[in-house]
Amino acid sequence: MKFLTRLLAYLIGYPLFHTVMKIRVVGRENLPPKGEPLILICNHFSWFEVPLLIGRLPYKIVILGSAEVWQHPVGKWLAWAFDGISIHRGQVDRGPLKRALAVLADGGVLGIFPEGGIDPGLRPLTDAGINVAGLPGQTARIPGVLIQARPGAAYLAVKSGARVLPTAVTGAEYVWQNLRRWRRTPVTLHIGAPFGPLTVDPHLKNTAKRAAINACGDEMMRHIATLLPPDQRGYYA
Repeated sequence: MKFLTRLLAYLIGYPLFHTVMKIRVVGRENLPPKGEPLILICNHFSWFEVPLLIGRLPYKIVILGSAEVWQHPVGKWLAWAFDGISIHRGQVDRGPLKRALAVLADGGVLGIFPEGGIDPGLRPLTDAGINVAGLPGQTARIPGVLIQARPGAAYLAVKSGARVLPTAVTGAEYVWQNLRRWRRTPVTLHIGAPFGPLTVDPHLKNTAKRAAINACGDEMMRHIATLLPPDQRGYYA
């Protein structure tokens, strides 16, 4: 059933995306061969990044996404079909992290957005564990500039020992605006060189360990920033 659902998503999504976007992929030579565990990271300026990554990269990508996706009528259907992992932001949620590590232990590709959300204005709510499903601001971040990473992606990178593949999507945040004007949007998927694995001194404890993991998160984001034009690098300019 999942295979048929994924096939239907591709048959509908591929021509639809090319109707509303002019998609270009840069850096394919940086793609590692299939079979090795890989953490795929990307900026999160709109909800279009997820289907672009899944549809245009040659991997079966398991996305680690916020629980709010599973409350969207289309989002929950696609998340189920593509084996997405739901995580409750701002809450102690060990189960999804264990599932994410299991994907990597099996040699899979885990997709994660280190910024942790599209709208930085909602971060105080999500940090408090408040479900923000239905609130405005979750479809696009305009202007699209990077915000500081949450620690989740770095924790998974350090814990798993997997290499990290940085990507960046430019232009997708303007798709909805241009659709209202009946215009196609130029969108580019940039693929950077893989790096890592990231390590943290195992003797560090508590505050020092958290600071080291946060530093790894910033390092991950700087790799994304190099794929973006200077005016979109935001916190990592």
